[in-house]
Amino acid sequence: MLWRLPLRIFWWLFGGIIRAVVAIILLLGLAYFVMRLTPLDEFWRARFYARIGKTAEAEHWYRIGLQQHPKSRFATQGHYELAELLYEQERFSEAIGHFGKALEGNLTPEQKREALLKIAEAYLKSGKPLEAAKRFEQFAQLFSEDERASRALFLAGEGYRKAHRNKDARRCWEKLSSKYPHSPFAPKALWALADLAEAEGNETLARQIYRKLVERYPQSAEAAKANARLAVWHYKQGDYKAAARAYTEALKAAPDLLREALQSEALQKWWRKLKEQIGSAVQPKP
Repeated sequence: MLWRLPLRIFWWLFGGIIRAVVAIILLLGLAYFVMRLTPLDEFWRARFYARIGKTAEAEHWYRIGLQQHPKSRFATQGHYELAELLYEQERFSEAIGHFGKALEGNLTPEQKREALLKIAEAYLKSGKPLEAAKRFEQFAQLFSEDERASRALFLAGEGYRKAHRNKDARRCWEKLSSKYPHSPFAPKALWALADLAEAEGNETLARQIYRKLVERYPQSAEAAKANARLAVWHYKQGDYKAAARAYTEALKAAPDLLREALQSEALQKWWRKLKEQIGSAVQPKP
């Protein structure tokens, strides 16, 4: 009968909706059941809590997931995410351990870089300069094209010097200077090399590096400090005009730096003596 046709169409549509809803509920139930039997449950809970800022709950579920499923394909990512969580809380020792375990797995290339850098940073912040230096240098070797490689080399040099391994420090800074001449850390590396040479009593080498620094990076703060060191050396040698020129160049490059330096009693005394020697050849005190 024709009058029954609309009812049949309505029932067919309504019945289809009911069947679809039941199917969705069954699928969601099956998915939840599967998640409870796999590491997905713990790791997704941990990630959810981390994203809403509940770090304690996130850490709890990461640890449960890693404890119950240490060999799962989700474990590497779990170690990495837990390490980042711990790093943000400045729990550096624990973070280093989990970053190390994550590096043993299949991280993405960018995650490998971040993990290695953060291990180095964690050692540095934990007061372990030698361990930090090794990791920074390793990063620079593995990822030499990364824009952070020059900074890593500079920090590696600093770490080695703090650990009294001057030869290793010199190697890192020399590599930085030659391989990344346009990096903002290049003048810092030359300054560090000159300062190291001076500390070791090699004043001739130190002056050579200071001059190189001034020539290559004349507008840098490091060049200003180098010119100030050269000015003192010229003064001690009795070459007052050369001392005045070096000081003037330093003042041009970084006047604020020189104003701060001149606050020291020793430099004020030196300034007065230099001015007495050659008078008007020296610019007025800043």
